[in-house]
Amino acid sequence: MVHKNCGITLAICESISREVADLFDIEDPIAGRYRLEVTSPGLDRPLETDGDFTRACGRLLKVVLTSGRAVKGRLIAWEADRIQLDSPAEIVARADIAKANIEPEL
Repeated sequence: MVHKNCGITLAICESISREVADLFDIEDPIAGRYRLEVTSPGLDRPLETDGDFTRACGRLLKVVLTSGRAVKGRLIAWEADRIQLDSPAEIVARADIAKANIEPEL
């Protein structure tokens, strides 16, 4: 799994895959057959850590609360215990978040 703040492209995954494959061919750290897969976490991965929310600042989120209610809004601020969305203007306790994801914008 590869992550980079400015995003991961197919070319980056391909380059890393070739480098790791070459290294594995030389070092042979895994006995037997294996399949090497290099990928990014994807846009729809859940936001859980402080780093996840830092990277998502300014992005449109879909937040599902433990109550089952879903809220969409742009993340304008976050703290260790809460996040703030712009629309609707709402502050959500992080303890009340069942799932939070970035909504892709095309």
